[in-house]
Amino acid sequence: MTDSHTPDNASVRTDLSLRALLRLSCAYAVATNGTLLMPLFVGVVMRRFGVGDDAATGIAALEIAGIAISCAIFPRWIARVPRRLAWIATLATLLAQLASAWMPDLATLGAARLVTGLFEGVLFVVVAASLSNRPAAERAWGVIILVSGVIDCALLVAAYALPQDFIARWVFIIVAAAFALIAWPAAAAGADAVQPVLAQAAPKHTIRWGILIPIWAVMILVYSVLSAQWALADVVGHQLGIAPERIGPVLALVSLLGTVGALAASHRRSHELRRPILWTSELLMAGAVVWFFVVHGWADFFAAQLLVSFAFYAVTPFLTSRLSSLDADGSLLSRSIVITFAAAFIGTALAGTMLTQLGGLGCGIALGVCALVAMPFTAKAFGRAGA
Repeated sequence: MTDSHTPDNASVRTDLSLRALLRLSCAYAVATNGTLLMPLFVGVVMRRFGVGDDAATGIAALEIAGIAISCAIFPRWIARVPRRLAWIATLATLLAQLASAWMPDLATLGAARLVTGLFEGVLFVVVAASLSNRPAAERAWGVIILVSGVIDCALLVAAYALPQDFIARWVFIIVAAAFALIAWPAAAAGADAVQPVLAQAAPKHTIRWGILIPIWAVMILVYSVLSAQWALADVVGHQLGIAPERIGPVLALVSLLGTVGALAASHRRSHELRRPILWTSELLMAGAVVWFFVVHGWADFFAAQLLVSFAFYAVTPFLTSRLSSLDADGSLLSRSIVITFAAAFIGTALAGTMLTQLGGLGCGIALGVCALVAMPFTAKAFGRAGA
């Protein structure tokens, strides 16, 4: 049996320094901002162009599609020259964000968001390549997800605090300006990615499907629960009599506070305790999502949302680090992110139908069951045989 902190690929790489983790956190914040800021972007598109939520969501989703395309098609190519491409992707992302502010119609805005996503996907691959084949990957991912989450969620909270008319016109400029502040370390993160010599030195290996499929199953279940609950937050808030303009700021604050869950993977004993931590988080998610659909006041609405978000952030670093342990060059993790996007799409798409057909309590129970079903898959993915 291998050492508990040794990746399955017989690591040839050293631990990342704190400076490297901060660089990668900045790159990850730029790469994943579209998922956290999507509710804000959807609202902006609706106000700016006078379209419904379906059209606005479709435009905003093009950014996610761009990330998925880069992660699915280009990871091995990106990993060959990560240092140069990290700089190109960072600068191109900032320019695409700026261009989005000046697009005159939905078609050109959609194209700008797609291009933004393509370059954000490059940065995601760079981060994935930097973490592949590393010891102590849980702690590294815990730090990266925590810091990047704080950056993106703080931006979301700040945006909701500004006048909405101002945000509708200048949101993409604000996002570009904010990321310009961390552009240098984000672009420099390419230095931490897999270099050609290391990639060639890493031993060849076959994909361990017995571990990979359970990991994917957990990812699908957890991301589906979060996305469905997030999609219905506005509906539940409206039923409770919460003003629509308050729901967005509440979700932003919940996301910011929920990032604390990533600390579960950041302590020294996180690796040996990962199964108990994951099971506890999945139980917490199951209970909180049921509670969310039967709450009776603003405080309960906030608390239930926070617990679901906290559980999600506690689970995510372990999933990504487990994939990193199976990954020689970041391509496996990068392509696996497409599964999370598919799960998020499924959860969002089915959320309304579930609420209509099952009612609030039934919908909560169904989502809670999904979180519980993840537990046996977690045992398989993180069992001693796969340690």
